Amino acid sequence: MKNCILLIALLVMVGSGHGANHIDDRAVLFEGARLITGEDERPIEDSAFLVKGTRFAYVGNRGEIEFPNDIRRVDLSGKTVMPGLIDTHTHIGYERYSNVIPEWAQIDSSGRGLFNYGPQNFTYDNIIDHLSRLAYSGVSATWSAGYEFGEAPYKIRDEILAGEHPDVARYYPAGPGITTREAIVSSWARQSAFGVGTEAEARAAVARLAGWGVTQLKLWPHVNPAMSSVVYRAVIDEAQKYGIRVGFHPTSLLSSEEMIRAGAKIILHPSFELDSKLVKEYRPYTALTSAGGRREFYAPFLHPPDPLLAELVDPVHLKLLQNRYPNPKAEIREKSKAYWNTYVAKVGNLRAAGMRFALGSDSGGVSRNNLIGWATHLDMENMVAAGFTPAEVIIAATKISAESLRLDDLGLIAPGKEAAFVVLDANPLEDITNTRRINRVYLRGQEVDRAGMRARWIKSWPSGKSE
Repeated sequence: MKNCILLIALLVMVGSGHGANHIDDRAVLFEGARLITGEDERPIEDSAFLVKGTRFAYVGNRGEIEFPNDIRRVDLSGKTVMPGLIDTHTHIGYERYSNVIPEWAQIDSSGRGLFNYGPQNFTYDNIIDHLSRLAYSGVSATWSAGYEFGEAPYKIRDEILAGEHPDVARYYPAGPGITTREAIVSSWARQSAFGVGTEAEARAAVARLAGWGVTQLKLWPHVNPAMSSVVYRAVIDEAQKYGIRVGFHPTSLLSSEEMIRAGAKIILHPSFELDSKLVKEYRPYTALTSAGGRREFYAPFLHPPDPLLAELVDPVHLKLLQNRYPNPKAEIREKSKAYWNTYVAKVGNLRAAGMRFALGSDSGGVSRNNLIGWATHLDMENMVAAGFTPAEVIIAATKISAESLRLDDLGLIAPGKEAAFVVLDANPLEDITNTRRINRVYLRGQEVDRAGMRARWIKSWPSGKSE
């Protein structure tokens, strides 16, 4: 009787107005996969889930209910499915991966180098390219942690939310960010930021960001001189009035704890061992953002290159990475190992205190070589190395990351949620690096054209071919 009731309910949900015996031709039943829902650590070993349009309509065990014979079916036997990843800390727009010969110089002779602190790479097409690389890598949404230039970021964000660009990840730009006037220099990333020195300037900057529809802003309180507590408290207070969350780059233990007490929810790096009572009371979010540092002494994925990495990066750029990592200088490798061990201990203590860890790769940022799309997976591997289980990492990268960004319709494979999921050829619960073994990606209920993306990238590479 229970199964009959479920089936009738499903027929009503997926019907297109022709009665309960008709299945809407937009409905697709995926069967046979090991399904990691993101809700808890236990997968459904032999699953069935129904997608109608852009949403999940049913999730359960295969055979739990009978579906009509004429429904469209996709056999995923032997595969593992997990929710689309959510990267809560990227830097969209600084790097360029197409139509350049990679150089490690900040700007090449044309002004269009691989990495650029200025506005040169913040073009409409380059932002779309970055978001397509995230989608190719199984990422369904990202928050870009500043410091954006121009109007293109907001235009693209709104177009994606309106249903355009089906093969890119959702994009939530932080806008220019807020810092001190002294922190804005031509040789660093904060060139576009609002430099504020008074409470009135702080509130005006937040109002500008609100006008652009920013949902989470970037606050960098600087260190020399440090931003006044009056100013950063004004930023946080004004942001709360507009319903904007504050993600801050921690620069001191004292200011970090004060900003959390004032209402800031997102710590962009776990740089300090915060008071455990404070963490337990406020339960802020953070992310490892560690992909760059560990690579100095640990980079087996470059020798030979991981297939996903080789698909995302042109051969010239890949060769440069192989020559650079792990670091050829033994003293740097040892120093990095010591820092990593200290970092892992700090992360363990913060977790024990109740800190909520999401996934945030810091890709595309000032560390460079933290490649967009690839670094998301590398940071998941680093989370396991830091003491998380693979199941905990996947929950952090989906459910908790969605909570951090307040994305109510992403992060889980569950009825009513947006159908954003990744089909894998191997089980990431056994080895987290299996998240890189991507078979297919679905966003908004449709399969992403990964083959088309790959063909366009190869065409844009200096050699015009892959190795």
